[in-house]
Amino acid sequence: MQIEIKNKLNDNELFRIKRMKEVIKTTNPHGHKEYLEIIFLTQGEGLHQIDHHHFPVRGNSLYLVMPGQIHNWALTAIPKGFVVMVQKDFLLGHPLYDDLFQTFPLTFSSGYQLEQTGEAVHGIFENIENEHAERQPNYQAIIQTYLLLLFNLLKREAHIDRSQSEPPLLKAFFELVATHYKTSHEVAWYASELNVTTKTLNANCRKFLDKTAGAVINEKLTAECKRLLLYSQANMGEIAYELGFADPSHFNKFFKRQTGVLPSIYRKGIS
Repeated sequence: MQIEIKNKLNDNELFRIKRMKEVIKTTNPHGHKEYLEIIFLTQGEGLHQIDHHHFPVRGNSLYLVMPGQIHNWALTAIPKGFVVMVQKDFLLGHPLYDDLFQTFPLTFSSGYQLEQTGEAVHGIFENIENEHAERQPNYQAIIQTYLLLLFNLLKREAHIDRSQSEPPLLKAFFELVATHYKTSHEVAWYASELNVTTKTLNANCRKFLDKTAGAVINEKLTAECKRLLLYSQANMGEIAYELGFADPSHFNKFFKRQTGVLPSIYRKGIS
């Protein structure tokens, strides 16, 4: 399977909003190297795959496709909604930059079903569309403000409050993962270093992150895999060795399990 790289932004274009094409379609897996894609659908049916996650398509669905992620559609009904493309540089110096591109673990998930806030989110996208079309003074700053409102609503939807300090156990876990993810891939090692059981560590991760400790480790490892594949000249064996895999075969299996494709195919497509 070949991955297609789709760059819908022109040179020096930092932001774009457009309406979702109202066609029933199935797309091949593809990615965007440099920009975040935000998709909000007011209607539609089918499936949307982002890396190894599968999300149902229906009204009031929102999806985040981060730079370097692979996604594809299998639509069975005509979709309606908006597609926003945001280059990282559009948010330089903005409070959202760290939340979206620097925070570990990731603040936002890939898919949301906005039952309660769908109408408000729809209004945000319409306002962004109007600002982008009219291009009045300070329109970019106003769009950034609408994006900040959008992502604060998503935090509320996911019950995320970064103003509250992280539990000490999780903070220590994140620091350990950031330091040792290349050499230690097993949850048991981290639990031992933290003087807790794997059950306790997993319970805390599920409670506060809605994911397992293993998923946290794998996300960090996958992000570094992608970074090396995209931005280094190292071969597969060198990358596998640097990231602590016994051999390229283990690296291949891990990466395919996390993203759905082999690392060599990912490198060829998203470059």
